Amino acid sequence: MFLALSAADAAFVETFDNGSDNGDWHLTDDPTRLLVIETDGGNPGPYLHGQVNSSIPTWYVPVGTATKFFVGDYAAKGVSGLSFDVNIFEGFQVPNRNVTLDLLTSLGTGDFGQGVEAYYIGADISKLPVGWHTYTFRFDATSQTIPPGWVVINRATDQNGTDADWQALMHDVETIGLFLYNPQYLYPTFFWDLGLDNVRIFRQYSAP
Repeated sequence: MFLALSAADAAFVETFDNGSDNGDWHLTDDPTRLLVIETDGGNPGPYLHGQVNSSIPTWYVPVGTATKFFVGDYAAKGVSGLSFDVNIFEGFQVPNRNVTLDLLTSLGTGDFGQGVEAYYIGADISKLPVGWHTYTFRFDATSQTIPPGWVVINRATDQNGTDADWQALMHDVETIGLFLYNPQYLYPTFFWDLGLDNVRIFRQYSAP
């Protein structure tokens, strides 16, 4: 659905109502693990319910997913941010865990080792929050420079990325992930039971 949020933004919001799942959101590639749209209990209504045994539980859009909203040319779309409603029903509480947004491109090569990655470390969830919480990440996809707080990595050189790398990524985002971790730390593997709802992508009205 589309939702007008303010005079500056418009957004597409995946609410998972009526079985919808634009983005084909996943928590795991293991077909034996739970990944189902529940009809009630979300924020509100239906939500995507997933379980995984992992040190870094991650909601993500699989590479190659046909969605005109969550991947593609963010700069042309005038993307100005993403937000996610997450519920941690069960997980492992440790210090230095955050909610982190990760964006990735292979620059058309099909090899992400030759591409560009950018991430932003968000809210601290070292003490696992109870119930539904919204995590919002704001950025300007049309920016000619790396926005404050973002870390850009050129995977081909394994060095910090440049403004040009940021621009290249924004023109071809191939996959995105919402990680429950801080990339500066290691974590033990544990069972996670998570809910995802109201995945929003914000877009400036002025964009084409």
